[in-house]
Amino acid sequence: MMEKQDRSVLWIEKGATISSHGREYVIVALADINLVLAKEVGSGEKVLLKIGDLEPPRPVGSREPEPIAERNLETVSAEDWLIAEERKRLITPLLNKDFQRRDALSTQLAKEAEVSVATIYRWLSTYRHSELLSSLLPNNTQRGGKGKPRLLPEVETIIATTIENFYDIEQKNSIAATIEEIRRLCSNANLPLPAINTIRTRLGKTNGRARVKKREGEAKAHDLHDPIKGKIPDAEWPLALVQIDHTLLPVIIVDDVYRKSIRRAWITLAIDVNTRVCVGMYLSLDAPSAMSAGMCISHAILMKDKWLNRLGITSVDWPCWGTMGILHMDNAREFRGDMLKFACKEYDIDLHLRPVKKPRYGAHIERLMGTVSEGLKTLKGATFSGPQEKGTYDAEGNACMTFSELEKWLVLFFGRYHRKVHSGIGTTPLTKWREGLLGTKDKPGRGLPARRIDEEMLRINFMPFFERTVQNYGVLIDDVHYYHDVLRPWINAKHPEYEKHKRKFRFHRDPRDISALYFFDEIAQRYFAIPYRDVSLPPASIWELREAHRKADEKGIPHENEKAVFALLTEQRELEKDAAEKTKSARRAQQRRVQHSNARAQKKEDLPTASQATSSAPPPVVKGYDPDAVQPLDDE
Repeated sequence: MMEKQDRSVLWIEKGATISSHGREYVIVALADINLVLAKEVGSGEKVLLKIGDLEPPRPVGSREPEPIAERNLETVSAEDWLIAEERKRLITPLLNKDFQRRDALSTQLAKEAEVSVATIYRWLSTYRHSELLSSLLPNNTQRGGKGKPRLLPEVETIIATTIENFYDIEQKNSIAATIEEIRRLCSNANLPLPAINTIRTRLGKTNGRARVKKREGEAKAHDLHDPIKGKIPDAEWPLALVQIDHTLLPVIIVDDVYRKSIRRAWITLAIDVNTRVCVGMYLSLDAPSAMSAGMCISHAILMKDKWLNRLGITSVDWPCWGTMGILHMDNAREFRGDMLKFACKEYDIDLHLRPVKKPRYGAHIERLMGTVSEGLKTLKGATFSGPQEKGTYDAEGNACMTFSELEKWLVLFFGRYHRKVHSGIGTTPLTKWREGLLGTKDKPGRGLPARRIDEEMLRINFMPFFERTVQNYGVLIDDVHYYHDVLRPWINAKHPEYEKHKRKFRFHRDPRDISALYFFDEIAQRYFAIPYRDVSLPPASIWELREAHRKADEKGIPHENEKAVFALLTEQRELEKDAAEKTKSARRAQQRRVQHSNARAQKKEDLPTASQATSSAPPPVVKGYDPDAVQPLDDE
């Protein structure tokens, strides 16, 4: 019986069955990093296919591909995530498809995990079909048996807490004393005593460097565990280590209407350390945020073909994509939020934050930023590196490039950069990328990365989110009410473990367009768009709403009066429109709205399911809330 596959990824490898434009093919060879040689199943004809056009094979008897299974991860416990991570650790040596001693190793791993060999292969197959850490989460509908946790959650908690607070401390308590303490605490709590070997296994699974640091100090941990190398370790292959950062571009741009200065734009870039290729970028007029980081990461993971077509660029290929192993960034606030931690855990990305004032990593992304800045100095409107270099040059007076034109210039710049010899690697970044994936005569390649085909879910997962309870009026975020009929079953839902508390749900939101939230419905098993409760309110960005709240405070208008607040927002837009020709700040605000409007329009393509409007019954009446109550505004 064939196992049902969760097709979140598409493996591009020799012998794989795929489809393209409604026809079935078998991959014969990898012709290039963006082309495969394939044989049509029916005719046997061999053709070259672009990887961007490949799709999973259609199920037998079905005209449409099976929908990708989505899974709600809000209620997954920390213990289950640890189990999934342990399973991933076990099967990692088996993920290499060229491994010759797979059967012997799988037997050894099955013995270590106390499960059958078939279970090891099932974990391996499940993970390869999705490359999501959540695919290895245990099924906790029943306890006991191979592959399922044997200890009660209370016992697991005692073990973990004792290891952290009794064993991993400078006092250096022994293993025997730790075992005795754990069994004593369990006995006092009238819980089953864990086996001695079970506790020893738990002690052996924790990170060695972290333990040495807690027991011996940072200096000892560094001496024992940190490599002394002239290059970054763990970056031996493409996508093994990716660095990401933001910078304010040193060129002034102009608005679309008056072609006058609106200051500079921000860019977020991601670089593959091994090959030096830029795997992702995100250009914005908004200051760096979790959203810009998430947009850059999702851009790095996904293929670039549709994006290049949208920009109208056909002369440049950007065949760099795939899920990275390690994502490295600095300690900026936008990188330390829950969204990135949650999303990176789900996609099995090891998130590393650079310690404050200890920049051991970061040189590669800094050099890329410098390369881009140096290239921009040739443009009209460049601000250069400072007053001395700028001299008497009038940057604002010479500025002539719009936001969209700058974005296209950057794409063409990276097209040249990828094909220019890089002194740090002795070849071009694109050649290094190709060699790392397809291999050379002296070194085998890692193979093409699995192509993610769950693009919509990936984009939503890398959006900022809020955790809220569902009330009878819907959901309240930033003093704005949201409602859709899909929320009705979850109104005042109880917490599954603590009956006295209400359950909180995760709502994702794009700050550029706060007119909708994205909610994962466990019943339908997919994301839904949750619109404003008052559908007459105009779409807006979070920055416009915050400015409207500030104006409302000045006028004594309560934030709960949504009609009045959004009337202020509309008034702001009209004032900025009238002032746009005269002031840079007004022109910049107007141009930001244009970019946010473009982002809203693009959602129909990027989020075809979640952004689709679905029918909803009228929301229930809430005491004290009247969407038709409009408070007049003062003329001042």
